[in-house]
Amino acid sequence: MGISYPPIRPLSFQKAMVFIDGTNLFHRLDESNLNLQANLAQILKTCVGGRQIVRMYLYTIRAYLDRAKTLHGSRISQEIRLIFGEGIPTESGQIREKGVDALLVADLVYHAAVRNFDYALVVSTDTDFVQALHRVEDFGCRTGVLAVCTEVPERLAQACDESQTLPKDSLLRNNWAAVRPSSD
Repeated sequence: MGISYPPIRPLSFQKAMVFIDGTNLFHRLDESNLNLQANLAQILKTCVGGRQIVRMYLYTIRAYLDRAKTLHGSRISQEIRLIFGEGIPTESGQIREKGVDALLVADLVYHAAVRNFDYALVVSTDTDFVQALHRVEDFGCRTGVLAVCTEVPERLAQACDESQTLPKDSLLRNNWAAVRPSSD
């Protein structure tokens, strides 16, 4: 009798790419008072249903990434390609990002058009990505949206094939994050 192997899941043959709205993710973690304790790429690998990840991108501005690295360490960007928009100073002295969402959309649609993936996971709660998700599906690709520490907005959930949430308690239970120390 021959050796028997478990059947291979068809999803394991599908190529996936992950597109992270970094600024949105950083805000969700801040609002939940969490610091990542695990590599972000490793966490996100658990969210693609066993598909083969071809590439991960994180979109933000340098100032926001620098702040995120002080809170989460280099694990926030390991194994992830970083794409930077512009940080524009405002009259109030704050920095406002420009072009970050446009860069994410451009890469998302481009990679779908040239069939670099079968499945795209967008990590964001920004409903501005609804139309981009539709364009990706026009190219025959499947789409997913992942919301971290909050629910997926209804418009995003309706625009994608799969919506999922990575709640605060899951991040804590899996030791992927810890409650940020109080700054009293």
